[in-house]
Amino acid sequence: MIKYPRKCPKCDYVANNPQMFSYHKRTHEPIPEDAKCHFGCGNKAIHRNTGDKLTCKKKWADCPEYLKKLSERIAKSWEGNIERKKITKKIFEEQVVYNRQAREKSIKSIKEKAILLPKDAKNYRSYARKCRKIAQQWAKENNYDTGRQTYHVDHKLSLLDCYYAGLSVNVASHPANLQIMPASENASKGRKSIITVEQLLEALHMKLVYFSNESD
Repeated sequence: MIKYPRKCPKCDYVANNPQMFSYHKRTHEPIPEDAKCHFGCGNKAIHRNTGDKLTCKKKWADCPEYLKKLSERIAKSWEGNIERKKITKKIFEEQVVYNRQAREKSIKSIKEKAILLPKDAKNYRSYARKCRKIAQQWAKENNYDTGRQTYHVDHKLSLLDCYYAGLSVNVASHPANLQIMPASENASKGRKSIITVEQLLEALHMKLVYFSNESD
């Protein structure tokens, strides 16, 4: 059974799931010297995208021919659809209003739930920055491939709770308080803690006892 994270056999890249591993494998497949962009712009192909198509840019939407064809398809799809245009415009306008209201509601909620006093905010930001730096280094040393949209390093006892408990940076970002989790789950978790201060300190105590016994 194949387990993830999984290291690429040809380089140091570590994939967190089969899709990432499969996509990365294609980067090791050489692109023929005479290969041209799939979209027909005539430029030399330099990148293989997720659909196994060869493109002249790393971002296929940057290809001039692709943009031209896309514009033509969109224009053709709207020909004669006057009623559709009206409906779409109405939906767009309603969405703009909804987004504005949602943004205002979110800002109000954040202000109402703010628990950091102004004098603490600056100190906390510095504290959190140092903690995250240590956490990212831990992930790197353990070959975890983290990213904004893939996987995050999460603190089981949130940094805010660590800060208010007076825990040092090294304790807050000790491996006993770290875990790797999907970005979507971490976003949902937010600032919630899944362990208590006592549980973290107990975990650290157990590790110290273990390594002390090992050294003996």
